Amino acid sequence: MSKQNHRNSDEEIIIQYLKKNKNFFLNYPELLNDLNFPSQIKSSSKIIDLNVYRSQKIKNEYEQLKNQMSKILKAGNSHVNSQKRILKTSLKVLNTKSLTKLIDVIINDLGSLLACDIVNCFFTSNKLTHNSLSQIDNKIASSYFRNNSQVNLNQNPKGILIFFPNKSKNIKSYILLKINYILDSFIVALGSKNSGKFSVDQQVDLINYLINIIENKLKDFLIK
Repeated sequence: MSKQNHRNSDEEIIIQYLKKNKNFFLNYPELLNDLNFPSQIKSSSKIIDLNVYRSQKIKNEYEQLKNQMSKILKAGNSHVNSQKRILKTSLKVLNTKSLTKLIDVIINDLGSLLACDIVNCFFTSNKLTHNSLSQIDNKIASSYFRNNSQVNLNQNPKGILIFFPNKSKNIKSYILLKINYILDSFIVALGSKNSGKFSVDQQVDLINYLINIIENKLKDFLIK
């Protein structure tokens, strides 16, 4: 056998082995440092520049990482700003001197807090009177809060007609808050003209915290 044929035979064995063992270089990555790669590979009518390919790949990975970090930082800043707004509203709640003033804060400040376009407040009985308070049937209200939840982000279209009868055509997304008071509840409906403002996957830990603050303040008025 000639040297040329012998070399071709050896190369063919290596090629066949690598094809059968596709994880070979994953198991022995240090070998890649000892291999020489062509700067270009001609495949059909296309020429692939490996150096350009590697450079572009690294650049794309860098851009992806940068975008991910930007989103994380943006979310972090947004969360901090939300905490500050919740704290400010909580202080207003704690400083209210009467039930009427507390209802004013609920109606006026929660809308500003969540940057909503429309705020409607309901009560599940006729025991309270307030200019901005409407009555709602307790069964209907309760049907929107399952498993003891106090926040509803499900975006049920029927909810728009029930909780925003005055502006139903303008509401594209909304959030419902349930604030318990003795055996009844306040239902605060906050609507937005922006369809992306509220969605079912949003975090509500800060809102639940604020609801708890309001409920505790309501208990203070009962004691007095």
